[in-house]
Amino acid sequence: MKVTFHLLPTSKQTKTLELKDGAKVEDAVRVLGLYPDAWIAVRGSEPIPSDGPLADGDEIKLVSVISGG
Repeated sequence: MKVTFHLLPTSKQTKTLELKDGAKVEDAVRVLGLYPDAWIAVRGSEPIPSDGPLADGDEIKLVSVISGG
């Protein structure tokens, strides 16, 4: 299945991945070489948990978590 990811706000890249059926958000984030705890996945306007399933044709925004003190 093909899923498109929009990495926001810092890198502003778009990447399309070919993933196995049943892939979860965390699987895709790892394939992208990112740390799952550092990104929030959003489908439409709804956040998706890291163990949330992906579907063919999904367009997912990955928003980096910024923390500081």
